[in-house]
Parts: sequence; C-alpha cells; structure tokens
Amino acid sequence: MNKTALLIIDVQYDFLPPSGSLAVPDGESILPVIHDLLDRSKWDWPLIVASQDYHPKNHISFASNHSPHKPFDQLTLEDARGMRYEHTLWPNHCIQGTRGTEIEDRLVLDLMKLGDKVKLARKGTHEKLEAYSAFEGAAHPGETILPEQSPLSLYLRSKGIEKVVIVGLATDFCVLQTAVSAISASFDTMVLGPGIRGISPDDSEKALGKVRNLGGTALDQDHRDWTGELRRWIDPSTA
Repeated sequence: MNKTALLIIDVQYDFLPPSGSLAVPDGESILPVIHDLLDRSKWDWPLIVASQDYHPKNHISFASNHSPHKPFDQLTLEDARGMRYEHTLWPNHCIQGTRGTEIEDRLVLDLMKLGDKVKLARKGTHEKLEAYSAFEGAAHPGETILPEQSPLSLYLRSKGIEKVVIVGLATDFCVLQTAVSAISASFDTMVLGPGIRGISPDDSEKALGKVRNLGGTALDQDHRDWTGELRRWIDPSTA
C-alpha cells in the first residue's frame, strides 16, 4: 500500500512569473513536473495537500505595513506571541480575495479531478504571525504547536501517511520550512528538485543541504531520472 502523500507548496499567482508581486525566478518551469505528478495514469497518491499563503492586507511580513522600510529590508519584528526575530520584509502578496492568492488555474483543475484525495492547507492567515511551513497552517496567537502535533501532521497520520514528497515554491523559504517540519514530525521526506524553485540560488542550495543534513532526501533541480528515483524512494522494492 502506498503511504506517501504529495505536498504542493504555494503554487499561487503572486509567486509565479511574469506578473506575480513576489514572483520566484523561473517558477513557472515547475508546472509541467507538478502536472505530471497529478497524472492519474502515472501516479497514485493516496493524499495530496496543496498549501496556500493566505494573508490579510495588514500582515506583519509586508513592507507596506512598516513605513518607511522597503521590500527585502531586514527588520526586527515582534509577533503576536511576543517572539522577536530578524525578518525579511516582503512586497504585498497573496492577500485574501485577490487573484494573486489563487492557486494556478490548471493545477486547480487537476486537483478537482482528484476529489476527496485533496486537502487545502492555508497559512499565514493571522495578521501578526508569519507561517512559512504548511504544517504551521492557520496559526493562532494562543497556540505554539510542535510539528508532530500540528493539525496537518495529525491529519496525515490519520490517513496512514508515512512519507511525504514536497514540490512548489520557494525552495529557500516555504519549501524548506515545510520539509523541516515534516522531518521533525518523523515523516520520511523527499524534496523533489525538478519540482521546486527558489528566490536565491545560493540559499536554495543551502536549503537542500539542510534537508539532507536533517535526514531527508533532496534531489537536485536538474536531476534527470527523477521519476525513476522517486518511484524507487516511494517503493524500495522496485529498485
């Protein structure tokens, strides 16, 4: 029995060239890989999770809410839990009710065909909390939840999931943090290089190295036999 879930991270218009407000360079090139992974004649996922950045317009991460600072400035912030940390300020993106927050159209159609195998995981919904990992979900100020106790982790376990394959945007932020959470929650974790892109090439390479150092599997972006490698990872008996 296949016990592997596919996690599709933030494939939304604000992260996609050419017009996304926080477009990930070359981000659109992952779409054919993800569409292939959702081809029911090739892959049989028992569960697919699509995460969605879903911010209020006054979100803590937006430079527009910290005048006179500009996008990509570094600023020490204090969130709703009283945590202080150095944060990159972003352009406004994925604001609730806008086109930018919507998941790419063809991907939505692919997901609709899969019916109840698909779960949507929204994140970053509270104005004063950042949430890069899909496991953080719609975080609440009164909650500090370990990855293994998160609603997404508990849901995956309830469906018998033991492994997760992660694709999406961006490698050096939400993909990385989702992978770290998955590993922390004791899921066997693969980050599929051909299905991810990052904002910074150097930071993206470091992100893949961190996944490997934590015990996860990370295929390089230009891995040629990714389908064969992925099938062997899902089911080692096919090796």
